[in-house]
Amino acid sequence: MAGMTDFLPLYSKNKLWYHEHVMKKLAIFLLTLSTLSAEPLTDFQQDKKLAIQNSILTQVNGKIISMIDIKKKMDVTFHQNYPQIEHSSLARCQFYEASWKHVLKEMIDQELIIADAADKEIKVTDGEVREALEERFGPNVTHTLDAIGLTRSEAWDMIKNEMIVQRMMWWFVHQKAQMTITPQDIKHAYYLYQKEHPSYTEWTYRVVSIRIDVDGEEAAQQTHQLLLLSGKSPDLLQTELKNLERPGMTISISNPYTAKTQDLSEIHKKSIETLSPGSYSAPVAQLSRRDNQMVHRIFYLETKTDVPAPSFHQVASQLRDELVQKASMEESQAYITKLRKHYGYETILPSLENLHPFSLQ
Repeated sequence: MAGMTDFLPLYSKNKLWYHEHVMKKLAIFLLTLSTLSAEPLTDFQQDKKLAIQNSILTQVNGKIISMIDIKKKMDVTFHQNYPQIEHSSLARCQFYEASWKHVLKEMIDQELIIADAADKEIKVTDGEVREALEERFGPNVTHTLDAIGLTRSEAWDMIKNEMIVQRMMWWFVHQKAQMTITPQDIKHAYYLYQKEHPSYTEWTYRVVSIRIDVDGEEAAQQTHQLLLLSGKSPDLLQTELKNLERPGMTISISNPYTAKTQDLSEIHKKSIETLSPGSYSAPVAQLSRRDNQMVHRIFYLETKTDVPAPSFHQVASQLRDELVQKASMEESQAYITKLRKHYGYETILPSLENLHPFSLQ
């Protein structure tokens, strides 16, 4: 497997996949922090200090993972994503409490993958690590690391291990997932996509409503004739329609409605589906739900837009990416499960549910 290192340039072209994969896993962090950053600053201006209850949590293939190790990992994420509140003890405490179990799992998985990489002789060069270190922490690496609380050696090892994991995940998860997706899978995905995203028509229309105590049919016909003869949109005939009113009679014009075919009520759909833009329907008598009074309505169609379902070629790439992503998640779980069994990993602590290592004092 050592010869695989000759093909690492191929991996670098696809590094974006791993970045997106990791960012999805960081969603729990960012969701937590988005709530914190919205809090008033006064909530963070406290004299209390962050306290940590350090302990050894587990050992993976000879590597001990402590609460301090987890905190250092979270410090990097916190600094890079929310520097505006990095001096807030309250924000840090809430972030650590919400995130540390997830980070512990990530670190356990990482150590198992690194052990597998050592067996398969997958490596990264010092030059690659140095470049990634500067890309992550900027040109003034030492100053940034001091602000985070990391030594250069700790940051170096962190970056190096992440790069090894990236390559292992590419070779043994993502590439494997890609090969499982067939053209038939994509066609079936498109069939399901079509069912959820069918073609439709979008209608924009107005409704002219005539309310009258008596002779409603006659009043509706008079209004209809005026509208037909004018050839104008009803909103341009406010004065003319007002002149038709008499005691006990009102004529109102709605604002434009815009709706897709599937969202239209049956009455509205039946009234406008045969119309051409710029035309009126015949008066329709309906019982008002508001006051149980008979109302005559005339529908005016402003626009009609047919929206076809996306073609296979338009969405095939997106559907394939979604299938690969799903397959990658399944392959990732299978890969980690295999590594846990292979290296005989088991946790030292039977349960972490009631452990709260971070507090303000």
